[in-house]
Amino acid sequence: MQNLKRLLLVKPYSYTLLALASLFLISGQANAKAASYKIEVIVFENLNLKGWTEEYWPEDIELPVTQGSTSVFTRNQKPLWISKRNRELISTAQQLNKKGYRVIFHQAWSQSAYANKNSPTVLIENNLGVGSNLLGTVRLYKTRFAHVDVDLEFERRIPEKILEAFAQNQKLSSDQLPTHWRFNLKESRKIKPGELHYIDHPLFGALIKIHKYED
Repeated sequence: MQNLKRLLLVKPYSYTLLALASLFLISGQANAKAASYKIEVIVFENLNLKGWTEEYWPEDIELPVTQGSTSVFTRNQKPLWISKRNRELISTAQQLNKKGYRVIFHQAWSQSAYANKNSPTVLIENNLGVGSNLLGTVRLYKTRFAHVDVDLEFERRIPEKILEAFAQNQKLSSDQLPTHWRFNLKESRKIKPGELHYIDHPLFGALIKIHKYED
């Protein structure tokens, strides 16, 4: 850049040189290969019943937009599932299942991290039976740093043990309560490779870890 500035002082065509240099720089950045990452995601429910009555839970929540999300994993510029034996957080998932939580989703995949508008949303889904369901998306993208967007909805059966207390907390009668209630978890976070990130919620949560990935 200093050489270009000196050229501006002595040569009339230096503006053209500067413009060309800027053009090549921008073009090189645009054509640079997107960074590849391995991303591992655990979603778990909290079995402690206290969370149901710790705060008021609105019945109408913002549901995740899953349209256009990818759930087909190929090598054609789409995420690719990583086998269970190559997951790093298996012992973490096992510990969660022993300490008052239940893992309801655990997957790892590799993908390229594009700019936000070009990076795919990956479908997170699990039908847990008896009407309980997990649905949502995770998006990994990169600007200057890697970021992850989490948008999840968890529908849970209301436990019989806290039915009366939950109805009172929601300012409803027991007869007005449905059998299930929906909760959402929506967060955007800068994420550093190698660090385990915990996205918290009184009823369920997510653990996310990424690494630079070489295919």
